[in-house]
Amino acid sequence: MNVVVTDTGPLLHLHQVGAMHLLAHLGGIQVTPTVWNELQRHAPSFATCGLPSWLSLAQPSASAILQASQWVNAQVLHAGEAEALAYARETQADLFLTDDTAARTMGESLGIHVRGSLGVVLFAAASGHLDKAACLQTLDDLETQSTLWMSAKVKSAARQAVSQIFGSP
Repeated sequence: MNVVVTDTGPLLHLHQVGAMHLLAHLGGIQVTPTVWNELQRHAPSFATCGLPSWLSLAQPSASAILQASQWVNAQVLHAGEAEALAYARETQADLFLTDDTAARTMGESLGIHVRGSLGVVLFAAASGHLDKAACLQTLDDLETQSTLWMSAKVKSAARQAVSQIFGSP
């Protein structure tokens, strides 16, 4: 099974559109304490349900926590992203999930495969867990019903990926 570590963004954004279950298709997802606390603060309704079976709480080592605090103090990353990325690096995660540009850039520079909320949706579609209509609806919902910000370029690239996955109309 893949080791997948996420920061708050993908959990929150997919939760906001009722699509968080798509994360389960990636394997077991691990969150750090700071990420879990952020999620509870931003999505109290999710927190009252408890952890889904595919989501587990991970405890970074002292050295990962130190690395995270250095990134935060240098104002490179925010606390949740820093802790999750330091843990992903420490565990040699197969995948790091984030919707934050700085965290994505840092993760990629560390040699970690990075995907965001849109990538989770597109993966679910490409692996047969979403049909074209559901995929497009979820992408639309992420744009209109979640706090995820997407540039026009990213929106266009997502639509092009849907066309590649399902073929043009």
